[in-house]
Amino acid sequence: MDEKQGGTIAMTQATWNGSETMRRATAPAPGASPTPAFAPSHVLDPIRAVDEAVRSVLAGLFGPSRPPARAATAPAKGEPVFADRLFALRHAEALPADARSVRVAAGTVITPLARDLLKRRGIDVRLAGAADVAAAAKGEWAFAVEPGAGWLGALQRSFLEDSGLWRELEASVDAVVEWLSDGEGRGAIFVTTDGATAVWRACRAHGVRAAFANEPADVHRATGTLGANLIVVDPAGKSIAWIKQLATAFRRAGAPRDLIAAEYEHEHERGTA
Repeated sequence: MDEKQGGTIAMTQATWNGSETMRRATAPAPGASPTPAFAPSHVLDPIRAVDEAVRSVLAGLFGPSRPPARAATAPAKGEPVFADRLFALRHAEALPADARSVRVAAGTVITPLARDLLKRRGIDVRLAGAADVAAAAKGEWAFAVEPGAGWLGALQRSFLEDSGLWRELEASVDAVVEWLSDGEGRGAIFVTTDGATAVWRACRAHGVRAAFANEPADVHRATGTLGANLIVVDPAGKSIAWIKQLATAFRRAGAPRDLIAAEYEHEHERGTA
């Protein structure tokens, strides 16, 4: 054995002796549970670790995370809530003299003249929440069912049993038109076998926007483009449940409003601004 090999063996023996001494010094006493090679000073929650890792990555990509936005505050008592598509000058003029703010729906357009008046009067414009809009757009609702087949009586009772949501009117076009003309935000559904004549006669009255509907999609189009306040339904081939579905779609659109007149008023104000 040469001198080099002897030195290597001596070094290996020394290393072994050192590791063996360390093992004996750190070995647990007989009967004691062994200690892990690595024992962290605290137990790390794995969910928290993942959350911190995700936050770290997002911070690197988009910058530090922002605190959550505060929830919208409830409207002050007496604070006006406006849910229509257009807030025009006449709406600003109709606000109470002591008004300090007004809440509008997210999609509401405020005309320049209305905005100028609000600014001069010191009235703040705030965003209305979904609950505020729904409460402001409830409207008034009525129905009329023309006498006919026996099951139409069951349809009448079904409307009246809807927790007072519907008011029954006399089953005639004239009675329905008169009720609609007595106030804004009113909507009526008229069940008749002569729908074409009913729509034609109703549309001749000022402020009445009648449309014929066979399915919910017809109701959505009539309320979304015309602002219909009268839905005429022919009961032939329809069940009570189907007619009630049309009525539900009508109410979900909110209080009826004249969308065509609103758009015309908007264009008129833009021309005079």
